[in-house]
Amino acid sequence: MAEPEAPIQLWQTVAPVEFVPKVSDRNEAQALLISTRQGTGYHIAGGQLAHAIQSRATHVLMDFSQAACAIRYQIDGNWEQLPPLDRETGDAMLYALKQLCLLNPADRRSAQSGKLGLKVAKEKFTLSLQSQGVPTGERVLARIESEKIPFEKLADLGMRDKMFATLKEKLDSSGNMVLITAPKGEGLTTTWVVTVNAADRLIRDFQSFEEKSRPEPDIINVNPNFYGGDTGLTMSDLVSKLILREPDVLMFPDLPDEKSLAIAAHHVENTEKSLMTRMNASSAMEGYVQFVSKHKDSSKEVAKLTNAVLCQRLARRLCDNCKVGFEPPPQLLAQLGIPPGRVALLFQPFVPPPIEQQVDEQGRPAPITPCHVCEGRGYLGRIAIFELLVPGEQLKSAVLKTRDIGQLNKIAKAEGHRGMQAEAVLTVARGLTSLDELKRVFAKR
Repeated sequence: MAEPEAPIQLWQTVAPVEFVPKVSDRNEAQALLISTRQGTGYHIAGGQLAHAIQSRATHVLMDFSQAACAIRYQIDGNWEQLPPLDRETGDAMLYALKQLCLLNPADRRSAQSGKLGLKVAKEKFTLSLQSQGVPTGERVLARIESEKIPFEKLADLGMRDKMFATLKEKLDSSGNMVLITAPKGEGLTTTWVVTVNAADRLIRDFQSFEEKSRPEPDIINVNPNFYGGDTGLTMSDLVSKLILREPDVLMFPDLPDEKSLAIAAHHVENTEKSLMTRMNASSAMEGYVQFVSKHKDSSKEVAKLTNAVLCQRLARRLCDNCKVGFEPPPQLLAQLGIPPGRVALLFQPFVPPPIEQQVDEQGRPAPITPCHVCEGRGYLGRIAIFELLVPGEQLKSAVLKTRDIGQLNKIAKAEGHRGMQAEAVLTVARGLTSLDELKRVFAKR
């Protein structure tokens, strides 16, 4: 009697990725690929990562226990459980991935991390692999980053036209500082690149100060300059050297240290130039307070010169193909602070009824086909909820006297600032996301 055929695994349903080891010597890279290809895990790893990319996953979490390898994908910021791999298949896949990332495949206990290039057709990705032994076995996190920034404009990320006009005016001003913020893991790098792209780089000289070991993605008409490593330069050395050329915009992907900022702030204030930097913060006000307080010697200059602080929170975007509109009751509109008659419909994801209720007119079973666009998730991609703080004179004075965020927010509101929560409600009113999604986003710590 013939044995039943083994079910097809997810890694077998797609064409595998092409691996590009992070090895400068081409012969060494080729030898590594040939060596790894001889193991059974090479094709498993290639297929599993191709399936993850096809599913729009940005992270793959693998938990190895004695019996199996549990797998989860993070899609649009939400974790989804996948069918597990048996331990033998999972081990073979991990062995290959560790080899390709130049790690020790035999070490299942120590913390290890490495990188690997991936190609799918013409698209290029970077895989960052972290592994760590845990009491139940081993936990491995693979982060998949596309080399191509998926957004071209801030409007693509969800920014309102009016807010963009205000931000654009600040970006193209002189004698000022602009701070870009976001909570950790909420797309700060992407927003930074898209914001820089919105600035006028054709008639102004942009100079970026970057650590040699962590170069930034290339941006057209932005000149990278490196410190650290084999350059023999500190950040402040590089700043002192470059401002002699009088660049129009000084860009700091990493928050400048005390000495560098003091030099840069003097240059910005006295020669009518500009400065852009970024940091992790959960709100624009928190970012502004930290920016001022981290630079005690230059706090007055920082408070005075900072004329725009952008912050964002990421939320899942409703699927336009299957989202469902509903007429909000007056009490809900009042709760949200939306004037009566201003919004006719709010939207929510389509949730199919229980399977027993999915019947036709004769009462026969008629299962509902999941939306082909979002695959039944109700959401497709992510948007940013933006908050733009433009400090007025009262706030600039108050931030030097107190770090009380609540008190500072009251002053900002009196000066016309619209906070993150109010912007979030606007995002719902525009039909871009749902109330349930906002609750999920703002419940996160």
